[in-house]
Amino acid sequence: MTSQPAQVEMQAPRPAAASASGFAGAEAPAWDYYSKCVHCGLCLNNCPTYRLLGVEMDSPRGRIRQMILVDQGRLALSDSFVQHIDRCLDCRACETACPSGVQYGVLVEAARGQIAQHYRRPLLTRLARRLLFHELLPHPKRIRVLGKLLRLYQRSGMQAFVRAARLASLVGLKDVDTFLPPMSKRFFFDRLGTTLPAIGRRRFRVAFFAGCLAQIMFQELNEATVRVLQKNGCEVVIPSGQLCCGALAVHAGERDVARRLAEKNLEAFLGDSFDAILTNAAGCGSTLKEYEMLFSANSRLRERSADFSRKVKDVTEFLASVGLTCPLRETRLRVTYQDSCHLAHGQRIRVQP
Repeated sequence: MTSQPAQVEMQAPRPAAASASGFAGAEAPAWDYYSKCVHCGLCLNNCPTYRLLGVEMDSPRGRIRQMILVDQGRLALSDSFVQHIDRCLDCRACETACPSGVQYGVLVEAARGQIAQHYRRPLLTRLARRLLFHELLPHPKRIRVLGKLLRLYQRSGMQAFVRAARLASLVGLKDVDTFLPPMSKRFFFDRLGTTLPAIGRRRFRVAFFAGCLAQIMFQELNEATVRVLQKNGCEVVIPSGQLCCGALAVHAGERDVARRLAEKNLEAFLGDSFDAILTNAAGCGSTLKEYEMLFSANSRLRERSADFSRKVKDVTEFLASVGLTCPLRETRLRVTYQDSCHLAHGQRIRVQP
């Protein structure tokens, strides 16, 4: 009888720092994550910024190398470093391609957290970030007011005038105006705090996460999602205390803002019993499933956030697992389906939709 050799996980030793690290604090990018990258280059062709620019420093492995150098004190946390990290779309396509299992999303979000703490951005950028992450996203009433103003702008003819006169181009907002979705006729905020019964026999009791800007821009999508859940035997609860998921804040390095939003959402959703917490937004779902990473091991919210994240499902993921029960009929349409980055790469959900 021969014994099998023990499986030992080998990990590269952490190189000694040349001088004081450019990173600081418990949330700095960690060597345990760096060391999994073997610089094989299989991520390159899957990285949109590298494919566009052809610059190694704008590839996943190039950005990881820069993070290591900053951590070792061999590269300054400078304008150049910030530019290369900012250019990353955080699409996480490199994670799908990586044979070593590098959690690149964790690394780039941690690096952006360090930038937010230790790098002084230009004044206008600081004001814009302050307005978005501190003064708007955490405040549903302000989002509603913004939605009303944008709806007035779009439907009064003002938007048509601005485009005809090319005024948006003059102030550098042409792209913003071009890609601005039309505001919904009604806002989904009116649904918060309501419970919608299952149609037919109740199979599940679920909570619906409605998002933040989605409530003013994609109200119809949220309504359709709830309607499909009802018709497939779900009682749908839409908790009133929910706020923005914090995804935009996490992606931008504003981790303190994300933590405060997460804490409010934990209160809103863990105060009741649900079979699942559902979302139809991939960016939200990816962040909601990673709430645990926002809190340290000794935080009182670490265990609660893990309990919360275990219940979070994308609506297609949930319906594919429990099965459809409502009568179906053929619909003759030709459609295009685009995989969302944070659905396909962040949550590894591809076949369920």
